Amino acid sequence: MIRIAILADTLGRARELATLLADDERLDIVDVRAATGRFVDARADVVVAVALSLTNLPALRIPVVLISDVNPRFAENIHAALPLSASAAQISAAIEAAANDLRVFTHEQVLRWIPFPSNRSEGETAVDELTARELQVLRMIADGNGNKEIAVALGISEHTVKFHVAQILSKLNASTRTEAVSLSLRRGLIAI
Repeated sequence: MIRIAILADTLGRARELATLLADDERLDIVDVRAATGRFVDARADVVVAVALSLTNLPALRIPVVLISDVNPRFAENIHAALPLSASAAQISAAIEAAANDLRVFTHEQVLRWIPFPSNRSEGETAVDELTARELQVLRMIADGNGNKEIAVALGISEHTVKFHVAQILSKLNASTRTEAVSLSLRRGLIAI
C-alpha cells in the first residue's frame, strides 16, 4: 500500500482529491491539508500537490506528484506533472510510478526540463533519436500490443513493425521489449 499525503491550495480542494482517491485500495491517505508551509506527514511515501507552485511547496525529500495547470519548472523531487483535469486513474498511476521511483512527464516536459548533452556516453539515448513512428510503436508495446496488433492499428505490415521494434531496441540499448518499456518510462519517453 502506498501512503500518500495530499497538499492543496485550499483544504476543500485537498479533501475533494482525497474523496476521489479514497476507493483506490492501493492508496492509504495519511495526511490531507492546505499548504501552509507546515511539515507534511513523515509517514507518506508520495506527496500529491494540487494547484500549488513549486514556491508554495514545502521542502520535501519524498516524491511529489504535481497536479496543476501551470507549467512548473523541473525539480528533483517532482516525479509527475499532471493537469487539474487529470482523472483519478491517471493520478493513481502517477502516484504508483512515483512510489516506484519512476517519472511521468509529457514529451514536451521532458524536452523542456531534462538536458540531453550532445556527447552522451554509450547506451544513453535522447528523446529526439526516436522517430515519431518509433515512439508510437513504443507506446503500443507499453500498452501490451503484439506485432500483429500494432501492424493492424497502424495500417503497416508486420515486417515493418518488426523493423521499428528492432530500431527501438537498438536505440535504447535494450535487449527485450520489456526492458525497452522500462527504460522509456524511466527516461520519460512514454507515460503510463
